[in-house]
Amino acid sequence: MKKFLVGAGLALLSTAQLQAASPLDAYLGNPGDCYARKYDEAHLKGHPRQMVERFYLAHDENYQDPNGELTLRFGFTFRNGRDYEGVAICNGNSCGVEGDGGAFKLSATDNGLRLDVDKRRGMSAEGSFDFVELSETDDTVFLLFPEKSSACQ
Repeated sequence: MKKFLVGAGLALLSTAQLQAASPLDAYLGNPGDCYARKYDEAHLKGHPRQMVERFYLAHDENYQDPNGELTLRFGFTFRNGRDYEGVAICNGNSCGVEGDGGAFKLSATDNGLRLDVDKRRGMSAEGSFDFVELSETDDTVFLLFPEKSSACQ
């Protein structure tokens, strides 16, 4: 009987760990959840080294990696019109970009999310023509706000 109880307890513990909720679930836990920002001309003028004009972060409804609590899709557009995108696997509020593309942390703000690019690992993404590293620009912190899912396309 003791062996059965220990086995049942371990089974419940492993199931609970597999189904552990991410602290990001309140923001990005459901398909269609989207946070984005399109920087206006005044902001970009005040930050001439900033290359990103638009940034989005969304729940990836097509694929959830079993090794992480939450898989997110992200993308951004540079001032030159080129688009880049990637996938990140998150545990807690720390997210690693797929394909050894660096990392970022997410934290809640009063009305959205703050994304901080990892200072040591950077953060990169792939486009149709090239691959970019955000830590080489003035694009290391993004304040993102809730948007309709269409803003994360």
